[in-house]
Amino acid sequence: MPSNSGKETNQLHDLIVFSDLHLGEGRNNRTRRYSPMEDFFYDEAFARLLMTLMKQYEEDPSRLVLVLNGDVFDFLTISTIPDQKQLDNMGISVSATERRFGLDPTPKKSVFKLDMIISGHKPFFEALASFVSAGHKIEILRGNHDLELFFERVQQHIRQRLTEFAGGPSQNQVHNQIRFHQWFYLEPERIYIEHGNQYEPSNSIRYPLSPILSGKSPDGEILLDYPLGSLFVRYFYNHVHRLNPYAPRVISFEQYLTFLRHYNLFDMFRLAKVHYPFLVSAMRHKSLRGSSGSSSKANAKQDAEFKLLEESTEPKDLYEKLNRIKVHPMTASKLAMAKEMLGPVVRRSIFVAAVSIGILYVWMVLLNVVQAPMLGESILLRALLLFIFSLATLAGLLWVLNKLIHKLRRSVDITVSTCVKSAGRITQMTGVRMVLMGHTHEVDIREVAQGKAIYANSGTWISVHNPWSNLVPEARRLTFLYVKDDQVQICRWNDDANRVDEVPMFTVSGEQVLEPIHAGLSIPPSGRSSSTHRN
Repeated sequence: MPSNSGKETNQLHDLIVFSDLHLGEGRNNRTRRYSPMEDFFYDEAFARLLMTLMKQYEEDPSRLVLVLNGDVFDFLTISTIPDQKQLDNMGISVSATERRFGLDPTPKKSVFKLDMIISGHKPFFEALASFVSAGHKIEILRGNHDLELFFERVQQHIRQRLTEFAGGPSQNQVHNQIRFHQWFYLEPERIYIEHGNQYEPSNSIRYPLSPILSGKSPDGEILLDYPLGSLFVRYFYNHVHRLNPYAPRVISFEQYLTFLRHYNLFDMFRLAKVHYPFLVSAMRHKSLRGSSGSSSKANAKQDAEFKLLEESTEPKDLYEKLNRIKVHPMTASKLAMAKEMLGPVVRRSIFVAAVSIGILYVWMVLLNVVQAPMLGESILLRALLLFIFSLATLAGLLWVLNKLIHKLRRSVDITVSTCVKSAGRITQMTGVRMVLMGHTHEVDIREVAQGKAIYANSGTWISVHNPWSNLVPEARRLTFLYVKDDQVQICRWNDDANRVDEVPMFTVSGEQVLEPIHAGLSIPPSGRSSSTHRN
């Protein structure tokens, strides 16, 4: 059964935390080509990292635990449809909508998607199998891209598939050493780990312990209640990447809207020319069935689940308190999707139209002033006034443009700040010294709760634009978190050198610089400690 509390009571051990690997369909074994929606191209590098870790902990494998903190498996990007023989064996049917947008999120169909991921990333799963076989434990949390891990059938299939690899673990090992968590992982007074999607409106799950729609699929199976961001990926963004696999990667609905806001009105219309057909396709089908709306029945069910879990969880009322600090989810519907996607274009159009009308009106007034009889017959005076008005107009436009550019440059990802703020509140609720998250794809580490705890984000292994790449190539790629005792460090796997490096970071004003840690991992002492914190 899945673990809901995520509570760990065993002796202290070291943790390696990964998130946001986004394994999709990977590389086709027959064509040797990658799926256009694939983001993870580092199976062999990941395997080499795990091999390095296993060697360093071979005397006592139980000391090292691997934590996969959400969005490791990207079910949303799997679009392959089973052939007729496979459909017959699975006892499922496929609708016209599914043939266009991918299978619905039901237990049976999610197992098929999982098999597609495993098939395209065999070195990755072989490494996991060897890791468990060597005696290490794996803690798996779900994110918004692998919400399918909610299904026990999917969890059991992961365990079963790992036993099938050569030299892999036994049935007993996968049962005892692999655990799934529906929400968070908690070691009392030490560490709290959560993916982080609950602090972003488009990816927040209203009922995290039971993200299920009220209806059933045509095959009579339960369906996941996807958040708006997941529907956006499945019904819109996947098609953009089929058209252009090199398109910029965006991790959230909000980031996509921010991406649009960086374009002027004419560029936005050019983008719309490419994106519009996919939006229409999504709107035309009865595909967006998610509700993410509350109901008295669902609320009562969640209250009962919380009450049952609180009996064995410390501190008391933890689930209810955590549920209160999450961001209210956007409604997952066609109307909401259309509104949010078209909103920036409409607002930009209205702004440009209003400014244009305002300028025309002012110029009409000024022209009337220039032609007024009171100015006499002096052509030079009229020309001088027109020149002054033209300079004033140009200066005003440059001032507005300058303000807009500075605003865009100063823009901050709201989700990042929300995660940090929530980490402080989680610290106060639980008394832990470390709060670890993923989701944002941005490595981060800082003190929270007036220095009582540390918030850290593991970043991602996939392609992501970051200014650090202009200073240190690949500085924000292949990153993870290493936890030992009451310390946490952001690390990066240097695959070329076959070693673990520190992640370069700037010192934030007023930040306490603390000693780096080197035990357990081969981290060369570099004198830089801005990516390490200790209580």
